[in-house]
Amino acid sequence: MSMKGKFKPSKIVLLVVLFFFIALPLSFNFLLGTQLGKYLSWFESGISIGGTKITVLNVVYLILFLIFFTFLSRIIRKALQNKVLPRTKLDIGARTSLVNVVIYAFWILAIYTGINILGINLSSLAFMAGALGVGIGFGLQNIVNNFISGIILLFDPSIQVGDMVQIGEDWGTVNRINIRTTIVQSFDNASLIIPNSQMLSNKVTNWSFKDPKVRRQVDVGVAYGSDVQKVRKILLQIVSDMPEIMDDPTPRVDFMDFGDSALIFRVRFWITSPEFWLTAPTELRFKIDEEFKKNNIEIAFPQQDIHIRSASGLKEIFNERDNSRKIPKKNQK
Repeated sequence: MSMKGKFKPSKIVLLVVLFFFIALPLSFNFLLGTQLGKYLSWFESGISIGGTKITVLNVVYLILFLIFFTFLSRIIRKALQNKVLPRTKLDIGARTSLVNVVIYAFWILAIYTGINILGINLSSLAFMAGALGVGIGFGLQNIVNNFISGIILLFDPSIQVGDMVQIGEDWGTVNRINIRTTIVQSFDNASLIIPNSQMLSNKVTNWSFKDPKVRRQVDVGVAYGSDVQKVRKILLQIVSDMPEIMDDPTPRVDFMDFGDSALIFRVRFWITSPEFWLTAPTELRFKIDEEFKKNNIEIAFPQQDIHIRSASGLKEIFNERDNSRKIPKKNQK
C-alpha cells in the first residue's frame, strides 16, 4: 500500500495544524529573545475589552485551534459511524442521535476552550445572559424553540433517522436531524426542511416506528358469472409467491361487495418494510392481470344497459327508416 493510501488529505492537514499549534508558541517565545523580537512584538498587541486583552497571537491560536477541532470532529464522527457504533446492537436512528450528541458536546467543549484561548474571563460575560434574555423575548423565540425541540428529537426514539414518515400530504424518509431543522427526503428526491418545533407540535405519521411491517390492500373487480372460488385461489397464490409480502400475518382475500358492474374482491397483505409501500401493490396488480388472462377471468369495467320506454317521434323515425329500406333502387342505365 502506498503512502498516499495510508494518509488521507484530511489527516495530513490535521497533523500539520497540530504541529503548528504545538510548535508556534515554543518558536515564538524563542524568537522574542532574539534580534527578530522587535519585529514580532506586534503579535502581542491587541485590544482591551473590560479587563481582558485580546492579542493578535491569541486570535492566531484560536484560528488554528478551530481548524484542528473541525478536522478532529470529522474523524471522530466517521470513526463512530463506520467502526464503533456498527458493532453495537443500536439501530441506525439511535446511532445517528448518539453521534450528533457526541459532536455537539465536543463543540461545546471547543467553544469553551476557544474563549479561554482568547483570554476572556467567563465571569465578565455575565452581562450577555441578560442581553440574550431580552433578545429571546423580542424575536428569538422560534430559534430557541427549534433548538430545544432539536435536542428533544435527538433523545426521542419516536422519530429517528431512516424512518419513513408522513407529514400532511408529504411522504419521505428522515435523512438528518439537526439542531434547528429536520431534513426529510421525499420520494421525488426533494428535501423537505422542517423546523423541529413542527415535528413535535404537528401530526406526524411514522410508518417505521417500533415495527417496520405495514399492511396494504389492493381491490380488483371481476365480471358477474366468474368463479369466485377460483378467483380467491388465484389471488392467494399470487401473494404467496411474492417475496416482499409476508407469510405471517397471513394474507387474506375478502369478497367485499356485489358492485354495479363487478364482483369486488380485496386482497389484504403485510409487507416487510415501508420501502415496498408502492412497489408491492404495483407488482401485485401486474401479476393479477397476467394470471386472470391465463385463466380467462375478465376484469370488469363499468358498463350500463339503456332501455328506452318511449320517446316522442321515435316510432315515426324507425318507420321511415324501414320503409326506405323496402323501396328498391332504380337500375341505372
